[in-house]
Amino acid sequence: MLSTIRRVTNTSVRDLPLKKKLSTNLVRKFVSTVENKDVERTKIDPNLTLERRRRAPSTDSDSDKRPVVLLLSWLAAKQKHLGQFSKVYLRSGCDVLRIELKPLQILLPTAGAQVVAKNVVDFLQSDEYRHRPILVHGFSTGGYLYSEILLRMITAEATKGEITGRIIGQIYDSMADIHNIPEGFSKALLPHGSLVQRGLEKALTNYLKVMEGPATQHYRRASRIFHRNPVNTPTLFIYSHTDTVGDAATIEGAIRCLREEMGYGNIYSKAFDDSPHVSHMYRHKEEYLATLRQFLERIDFFRDRFSSEGAEVGQFVVSAKASVKE
Repeated sequence: MLSTIRRVTNTSVRDLPLKKKLSTNLVRKFVSTVENKDVERTKIDPNLTLERRRRAPSTDSDSDKRPVVLLLSWLAAKQKHLGQFSKVYLRSGCDVLRIELKPLQILLPTAGAQVVAKNVVDFLQSDEYRHRPILVHGFSTGGYLYSEILLRMITAEATKGEITGRIIGQIYDSMADIHNIPEGFSKALLPHGSLVQRGLEKALTNYLKVMEGPATQHYRRASRIFHRNPVNTPTLFIYSHTDTVGDAATIEGAIRCLREEMGYGNIYSKAFDDSPHVSHMYRHKEEYLATLRQFLERIDFFRDRFSSEGAEVGQFVVSAKASVKE
C-alpha cells in the first residue's frame, strides 16, 4: 500500500530521497521488457511516432482512461535510449507519442518547433485521443518544445475545448533553459570540448543576440512558461549538480517559482550528484526508476495499476515549501 508523504519545511531542494529502497525485483518488474512484436509503431510525420501495445492489458477495457504519454526527446537522441523510457509506459498500459525535433526546428521556431507543437495538439484533439489523459515526460530541449505545446493548447482551448485540464502529470529531466542553448545544442551534435564544438557554441551565443525577432523572443516566452507553468498538476524535476546544460541553479529556480510564486504544493524533485546531461537513468538506473515509480503513484491511473501488483512502496519525502540554497 502507499505510504504517506512527509512534508518537510525549511530544507534545501537538493534531493527527493527514498526512505526505503524499492526491491530490485520490483524495479525490474516496473521496467520489464515489452517485446517488439507486441508494440505497434505508427510514423505520423517526421517528428511524431505513436507506440501502442498490440495486446492491451485486460484491465484497460475503457480506453478513454488510459493516458497518452508525450515523450519529448532530447536533441539527437538514439532510438534505443529513448525506447527504454517508452517501455516503462507501454508496460503500464499507456500509449506513447514520441516527439523529436530536428536542429533547424529549434533554431527557427515559427517554421519548426511551433509547427510541431500544433501537430501535437491536433493529435491530442483527434477523435481517438480527445478524451484521453495526458502525461508529459520531457528531456533537455524537449522542455522548450513542451512550453510551445502548452501555449498552443491554451490558444486551441478557445475553439476546441479544454486540453490542459487533461494533463495528469509532468516530468522534467535535465531541462535546458534559454541560456543553456549554445552549450547544449553544440554538445548534442559535436564531440565535447572539440574546437568545432566550441566554435558552434560561440556562434549560437551570437545567434541569440542578433535573432531576437525570429528566434530569441520565442525562447524567452517559453522560458517564462517553464518557470511559471499554468498547469497545476503533480510535477517532478530530475537533475544533477554536475550537469552544466540542465544546470541545477536554473532548475531549482523554476522549482522555487512554482512553489512560492505560483503556490503549487505538488512539485517534487530528485537531484543526483554526479550524472551527466540526460544520463541520470543510465548512471543511476534503479534509483531513477524507483523515484519515477513513486512519483507516478501520486497519479490515480498508475496508483491503481501498481497497487494491483501488490507492491509496497517506501516513504516519499517531499519538501513542499522549501527554500532553495543560492
